Amino acid sequence: MIIVMSGGIDLRVKSPGGLKTPKIERSTRDVTLLQRKTDKFGKSLGKTTGWAHRAGLKHHHVHMLGGVQYERIDDAGLHLKVQGKSQLLPIDSVIVCAGQEAQRDLYAPLKAAGKVVHLIGGAYKALELDARHAIDQACRLAALI
Repeated sequence: MIIVMSGGIDLRVKSPGGLKTPKIERSTRDVTLLQRKTDKFGKSLGKTTGWAHRAGLKHHHVHMLGGVQYERIDDAGLHLKVQGKSQLLPIDSVIVCAGQEAQRDLYAPLKAAGKVVHLIGGAYKALELDARHAIDQACRLAALI
């Protein structure tokens, strides 16, 4: 079985099997991907695409740390614990994707006022919700009302 990363196909078919070595460029920045879970990165991605995303991260030399606990961010960097050991990552930029929390503040007051209220998407179940599922819920509800 041959697995070819994007950029590894010789469209001119001048190389054996139409394959060529993909040109992989290292990121100009040192990138670290962190997750609180101890699970494999991208575990919930589709079987046909998850491997490609992980391989792309690997080929771009993205560092991956799982099972982290965030402590604080200050001028020194990001303070965290990995497997119970304190670490400091000297960083200059942070992109936080820290999960979702259901926002249901308006649900009870609207329901009490006699309004028809539907909980969908992240308001219904924020944990592990993906956009495709939320969009599907919204479309189904829109079709009903």
